[in-house]
Amino acid sequence: MSERNINHANTYASRATLRKIVHITGKTGTAAALRAALADLETATRREAGCVSFTFFQALSAEDHFLLIEDFVGAADLEAHMQQPHTRAFFARNLVERIEAMGKDWLS
Repeated sequence: MSERNINHANTYASRATLRKIVHITGKTGTAAALRAALADLETATRREAGCVSFTFFQALSAEDHFLLIEDFVGAADLEAHMQQPHTRAFFARNLVERIEAMGKDWLS
């Protein structure tokens, strides 16, 4: 994480934020392209004013499965993110088979 993002995240650390945890399944044979697309999305999203944190992880046992953890200042910031050109471009690449929001109970 860059110094700017660390400072940005620390600014909101004491506030309640909106966290979304998402399981993304890529279409068969798209793992490398999906990873690259997520990396591009991560870089652009971290520059958004309302983004506190945005990162993804690729499963070791299933290369087409990813976990996305995103924190925004609030719901309006998440909605603004969904309308950004870089977010729309990510979805337009048509690499995703399924997106499933994870409930907080999956951690237990």
